[in-house]
Amino acid sequence: MKIPVYIDGKEEGVLALERRGPWTLADVRVRDVGRVLRLTVYGERTYYLGVPVPDGEGLRLTKKLSPAETRRFPQAPRYAAEAPMERQRPTPEADHDTRRVLWLGGRPHYF
Repeated sequence: MKIPVYIDGKEEGVLALERRGPWTLADVRVRDVGRVLRLTVYGERTYYLGVPVPDGEGLRLTKKLSPAETRRFPQAPRYAAEAPMERQRPTPEADHDTRRVLWLGGRPHYF
């Protein structure tokens, strides 16, 4: 199963879920956006995945989910992102690698 990963309201990567016996392997590949990402999976409930690290030209996160963790994972995941899509807004600078973001009071400030 493949699930889109959204950063700043744009699809920037993919989360691949694969069953391997009782375990589930979650593999995230996302474009390097120049900052630390903390990804959560959203569906009928949420599940925190973690922080992808540099891998080649982008970022990657691989996580092996135990059967207990798989039960906490959304049964019908819709997407993975830093925040719910309702709170994400694309910015005109979203395509620039030099863009930086500072979060103050739960709001992003781009510079």
